[in-house]
Amino acid sequence: MKSGFFRRILSCFVCLGLLGLSQRADAESARVLFVSHENTPFSARIRAEIETMGLQVVDAEALDAERTGQASAAAHVIESPPPRRVELWLRDQSSGRLALERVLESEQADVDAADATSAVRVSEQLRAFFQPLREAADAIELMPPRPPPPALRVREAPPPAASAPPQTARAVQDKEGRSFLELAAAIPAQPGSLGLELLIRARHRFGSTYGVGAKLALPLVPSTVSSAGNAADVSTSLFGVELSALLVTTRLATFSAHAGLALLWLSAHGQAQAPYTSGVDHALAALPSLGGELGLRLNEHLRLCAGAELGVALPQLELAFAGQDVTSWARPLALLSAGVAVAWGKP
Repeated sequence: MKSGFFRRILSCFVCLGLLGLSQRADAESARVLFVSHENTPFSARIRAEIETMGLQVVDAEALDAERTGQASAAAHVIESPPPRRVELWLRDQSSGRLALERVLESEQADVDAADATSAVRVSEQLRAFFQPLREAADAIELMPPRPPPPALRVREAPPPAASAPPQTARAVQDKEGRSFLELAAAIPAQPGSLGLELLIRARHRFGSTYGVGAKLALPLVPSTVSSAGNAADVSTSLFGVELSALLVTTRLATFSAHAGLALLWLSAHGQAQAPYTSGVDHALAALPSLGGELGLRLNEHLRLCAGAELGVALPQLELAFAGQDVTSWARPLALLSAGVAVAWGKP
């Protein structure tokens, strides 16, 4: 019990001592470097005037504007060669160096009375110069003591903020052109043999994400559908508009999604056996679609593209041989493509 009591008393004394030291450090007066090459009554009077103002005088052999320590000002007494003068320096807050502010000159006289009058005049100007430093020191002394530091408290770490998009990806995205032209080979996934189409897609991007464009698909190799000895070559043509959104951008690749509405022109050329005859039939329908596209960047303007989209014909399209329905077309229509895209225009 006694040891605990003595420990508490000792801790109280330590706290009071630290508080007194902090207040004494806060109330420390401003420092003034005093440089004088001769010990004369004039230099002694200048030193005494500074000390009577409550400023701390620090003697120095020479005045170095860069190596001044914690000095707020400096007084350099020069008595030879004449005229006798006092250079007054102040610390520049921006550079931390002492800068010459004023030079006080004292008249040289052979008569002691005239010399004393000159010294009095210099003393008055000296007090006027150092008055702001004295007022600042008095203000520090009148400041209330610092409150004790608050007790430490354990705080929970805030949840991590959402990570910002990589600067490299944003820089690459900003360098891309606004307009794109894509030329690709497309395969429609439909009944019968595989066909081949030429897909042309043009887009223009507004801002960094969204864009508008158009697409055109022309048949190169038709699909062949056969049933019960009858067959037909079926080809599809597309023309429409679409809206696109750039979802992911990296240094090497991009991924975008698009939605569009197109007109589908279906053409079927029949190859019938007797007693049926061959013929050509056409049909027109609307084709809303959704799709995505992956781009691999070759350079700033050229990239490889691979895409897929899925659409449904409205109204329903049917293939019929001799009045008998064989299969439906574009219910749905899957279009797989691969090609090359070129970008241009200022980002």
